Amino acid sequence: MDRAGSSPPLAFRARSLVPLAGEGPARGAALLAPLARLDDALILTRAGRVEEVRPWKNARLPAGTRVRDMGDVCLMPACANAHTHLQLSWLAGRTRWGHGFAAWLDSLVPQLIAPARDGEEPARRHRAAARACAALAADGTHWMGDVGGSSPGALSRVREACTAAGLEARHFCEWFGFAPPLIDAEGPWPPRCRAEISADRRLENECAPCGHALYSTAPDILRAAREWCAGTGRVFSFHLAESPEETELLATGAGALRACYEGSVLPADWQPPRLRPLAFASALGLLGPGVLAVHGVQLEEEEIGTLAASGAALCLCPRSNRNLAVGVAPVRALLESGVLLCLGTDGLTSNEDLDVRNEAVWLREHLDLPPRALLRLLTVNGAAALGFPRGAGTLAPGAPAVFAVVPEALAS
Repeated sequence: MDRAGSSPPLAFRARSLVPLAGEGPARGAALLAPLARLDDALILTRAGRVEEVRPWKNARLPAGTRVRDMGDVCLMPACANAHTHLQLSWLAGRTRWGHGFAAWLDSLVPQLIAPARDGEEPARRHRAAARACAALAADGTHWMGDVGGSSPGALSRVREACTAAGLEARHFCEWFGFAPPLIDAEGPWPPRCRAEISADRRLENECAPCGHALYSTAPDILRAAREWCAGTGRVFSFHLAESPEETELLATGAGALRACYEGSVLPADWQPPRLRPLAFASALGLLGPGVLAVHGVQLEEEEIGTLAASGAALCLCPRSNRNLAVGVAPVRALLESGVLLCLGTDGLTSNEDLDVRNEAVWLREHLDLPPRALLRLLTVNGAAALGFPRGAGTLAPGAPAVFAVVPEALAS
């Protein structure tokens, strides 16, 4: 992805361009509508904004315009990676994949709670987050949603890394556990995030409290965070129906996830709701417009209809799901249902990289999904699901001059 500078004007030329100009978030049949495409395309930019998009043959460039020929590629608006865990980037390559969700947690959690190796540990973690953000920008991401704030200073570190890489981010401050929440006029913030936001008020408008999951966050906390987000116009996010172990735990109270969390996360008097994840989320009032659920692998047909009718968005993370051996989301049924769908990579603890285009390529190659739908999931849908204004995820006059190369698998 290229990011235009301030002056002089900068023009980009490419074999073709899919600008998505004028488009908003798409659902159901609208995902399959034809996409406008410009051949031998020009993007004229100034001060980091798009001034004009048109065929090169009609170009009348302002004096002093620099021209960058992008070559034999098709360009698209910059991508939205709607679900990441950047603060955990330092754990890349250090977790167990392919043996189920509980086995992955067993490899992850001890590293999260272990004491720092030395006084340089915060700096190493900061550098890992900075490298991850730089990679996101280089791969064509501009809009992103990040879940974090569970370790001291992590929220500020990730925000700093995002700003340095030129990313526009929504930071989801994750509640984990069943301790009584501190809820006051400032909102239901996790304690560590509350401290960081109080120390740096620039964080406040970019953050929202969120829940980890139905089995790992107290119901009162989930409800309070959802209600606060609804009242303040923030997006509320949580992991939903990710693994068979989650479904088993909530429905029966048993299984590998119970064994993993009992005595540490789950309180001694915890009782299962004896509901499947979607039904439990609905009973808690967690669904509806302004909600971004993540994963949805274990959703059944009737549940998909309920999710669509609620107006909630769903972020798919197919490569993470593959790596953790939790299954494949019912993507075709979701596409047809009218759910607002988008894509995320999850984090480097469960994925090879943070290039969200690779999620779309995986869905194209393994489920034969239409490229036009996938391009919308990558751009306008992801930006809308994160709460960015209409026009985010497009290349039209006034939009940020940020774009990505369309992968060959999606270029047809």
